[in-house]
Amino acid sequence: MPHAIGPRQRLPEALADTLQQEILGAGLKLGDRLPTETELGERYNVSRTVVREAARLLVQRGLVTVTPGRGMTVAQVDGRLIAEQYGLLLRLSDGTFEQLLELRLVLEVEMAALAAARRSPDQLAALRERNRQLVAARGSREEFLTADLAFHELMAEASHNPFFRLVIDPINGFLRDTYRSSSGYPSEAHHTIDEHNQIADAIAAGDPGGARYATERHLRRVIANRNKFVATGDDGP
Repeated sequence: MPHAIGPRQRLPEALADTLQQEILGAGLKLGDRLPTETELGERYNVSRTVVREAARLLVQRGLVTVTPGRGMTVAQVDGRLIAEQYGLLLRLSDGTFEQLLELRLVLEVEMAALAAARRSPDQLAALRERNRQLVAARGSREEFLTADLAFHELMAEASHNPFFRLVIDPINGFLRDTYRSSSGYPSEAHHTIDEHNQIADAIAAGDPGGARYATERHLRRVIANRNKFVATGDDGP
């Protein structure tokens, strides 16, 4: 017997919401396949056009992917759509690069404090290793950038709050694209190395106040020198 879907919404939106609830409720994992267009049409008594539009909405939400021969499969929720929105905000002048860095400042200061209180020995070792990679990568912009952003991602993991990764990862994705095309990155690499070590030291000591201070000091320097980090000329450091 066909399942009923909400009568007050447009059919594609109602079907998308229903499928979203089913995906989340069933605990489906990355790569799991959903029923075919025909099966969904019969189950919910809707046309294939409605199913296709519902699939498009789920793709926009980042919940599924649609590929020829496989149909709809559960997607990896990785924040890419959020990162695209950051980029659109900047390009449409509704937000500035400085404001994006301010968001990072607000989030990461408290994130570092939580990491100091909650980090595991393995996470602390990983933070130290990223800092060693920073030192070794001073001659390579790409390797330095990878180690730099990985350090901040590890802090998010060490906070043991999954929402930080959900927000921080797309910010770092945008920063990665921005810095990769900038002749000014890394600016004052020695300061970045010293500041990362100070953050790691405070986290290792289980000192939330010290972690807050070190992280704020680091990110305020980045904000103050933002024009260097996004330089596009040929006179970068």
